Amino acid sequence: MRTPTRAFIDRLGHDALKRTAPAALADANGAFVPTPHPRLPIWSTTGEFLGSGFGVLRRGGAQLALLYVLSQAVIALIALPVLGWLVQSALTAAGLAGIDAPQLGKVFASPLSLGLFALVLVLGYALVLAQFLLLLVAVRRVQTGTGLGVRAVAREFGALVRRMLRPSSLGLVPYLLLLLPLAGFGFFSVLTRTIAVPSFISGELTKTVPGSIGYVVFLLIVGALCTQFALTLPLFATSNISGARAGRLSWRLTKHSQTPLAFAVITVILAGLLSGFLILLVSITPTLLSDALWPDASPVFAAIGLGAAVTLGILCMGAAVVMVAAILMQCLTRSLASRPELDPGCDLAPVVAIKSTEARPTPRRVTLVAVGVLAVLAVGAGALTAPVIAEMSRQPGTLVLAHRGFDGVENTVAGLEGAHAANADVVEMDVMQTADGEFVVLHDANLSRLAGRGIHIADLTLDEATAITVTDLAGRTDLIPSLETYLARADDIGQQLLIEIKLHGRETDDFLERLVAQIEAQGVLGDHIYHSLDTASVEGLKRMCPALTVGYTMAVAGTALPRTSADFVVIEEWSYSSDLTAEAHRAGLGMFVWTVNDEMTIRQLLRDEVDGIITDRADVAVRARQQMTEDPGLATVLFDTIMRFVTIF
Repeated sequence: MRTPTRAFIDRLGHDALKRTAPAALADANGAFVPTPHPRLPIWSTTGEFLGSGFGVLRRGGAQLALLYVLSQAVIALIALPVLGWLVQSALTAAGLAGIDAPQLGKVFASPLSLGLFALVLVLGYALVLAQFLLLLVAVRRVQTGTGLGVRAVAREFGALVRRMLRPSSLGLVPYLLLLLPLAGFGFFSVLTRTIAVPSFISGELTKTVPGSIGYVVFLLIVGALCTQFALTLPLFATSNISGARAGRLSWRLTKHSQTPLAFAVITVILAGLLSGFLILLVSITPTLLSDALWPDASPVFAAIGLGAAVTLGILCMGAAVVMVAAILMQCLTRSLASRPELDPGCDLAPVVAIKSTEARPTPRRVTLVAVGVLAVLAVGAGALTAPVIAEMSRQPGTLVLAHRGFDGVENTVAGLEGAHAANADVVEMDVMQTADGEFVVLHDANLSRLAGRGIHIADLTLDEATAITVTDLAGRTDLIPSLETYLARADDIGQQLLIEIKLHGRETDDFLERLVAQIEAQGVLGDHIYHSLDTASVEGLKRMCPALTVGYTMAVAGTALPRTSADFVVIEEWSYSSDLTAEAHRAGLGMFVWTVNDEMTIRQLLRDEVDGIITDRADVAVRARQQMTEDPGLATVLFDTIMRFVTIF
């Protein structure tokens, strides 16, 4: 039998590869046959991995893509609502309305709440693992030529599910729910897609050279570890070993295949990104033409284009995931073949024997079913998303807030003036108390990042602090301004401020009263708005000055908003959702999002009509809002909608 790898190599015409390619993936019982492999050049092994992936797509792409789409749909439509209900029940048991970091300690005081959160974690882990293993089982059967009969797949998958319920599978948790998502491969499942380093953490790290270097090193280490453990799930799916043992074996087996494996997966990702660009082009072009030639028909073309983009995007995502799974399985085959000391009959006994005589579904029939499902999906997506396009075409009234100023060192007078020149509606800034009870405009309690000096602001008087020069990555320099100086300049140029009350932990007992008194003495207390991460400061300020507009800032939010007397909430971009915006507006609260620097995310939030976007790129946000206001066509609306709802990676 000619394997996909053999056929791919034959087409390339590399004689040397022909002599060393694997003769077969598995024997009649499904056990791997370790045909010895001499070590090949990196490009040759990369070609072998990609060839296996293309072969799987050619022979079973329709069935596998349909299987992936259905598994995603089941999780998104059934599992996620159930998990959301469990999370909300856990919060209710702890006396919380929503996820609020300062009050999460209440969860640990409630056994019921802890138990429900543990159940959510277990169910989430089981669902993600089940989805991965189901796909690997299906890919393996296509590679071995044994077909995708429903009974056969169900029997093999059932055996894996029974193993998943054993404690021995828990060794997969760190790889599956932490390492894999952090390396950027959370797109495999809707449950892990949002697991990543929060942008407010990565953003702060990259504001200094050492921080940027450290963050890059962290990403490289995570990527290398992810590649080293890449065979963990294939090993668990095909052999009767524990999750921890699968991880250890993967570490040994990938010793000489890390680079070609990384190259092969990167090739698939690049191909997926190119496909995404082509999908975008094909979907938008008709609407772009109708905007110019037949504007009245643009809503119809836009709805059809969005439906097509959603369908093609899902298909592209499915193909990419299948390719990666096939590459991993082929890498496992080659790695085992090059390590004959690993006895596949004992060390890696197969979970379920695969019989080559099992009945196989008719490929044409399955392909037609897959095409039919995708066609229905396209029509349904077009019909359901037509109102979305109409909703997103409204002109945004969102405020643009310059995060710590713009075009100058952060929290300096020059940064304030730069933000004003960029037409920011509001300038967000931070205020801290000095050792003598006065106030300066500053974000960091320690001056090592901005001034290269390990000095704490709580140890400096006002005069000492305002004599210190601060520098940014662009090489600009300035002095730390006093709050009085900063407020006076803002008043001179007519610039409204969002004043963040920052705590360093050594404030005076009457810290809040002093701050209010100073701002009031300058006659500008009611001219500005305020916010803080500190719940006590928010509640205290509202008690002292009920007429002030005060916001409660949340580094982590989810499921629902907490109970607060604030007038608006400030949600970190990582945990923002449009559902939270709708809930805030229903409760009469404003919704601000921080710190949003990606242009596409800025555009999405403008379309969501959040009340304010806090950004380091005030010029980009102002320009995007102006373009949305002035452009009467639907092509840009469709572009933003596709970029929001169609995800390839």
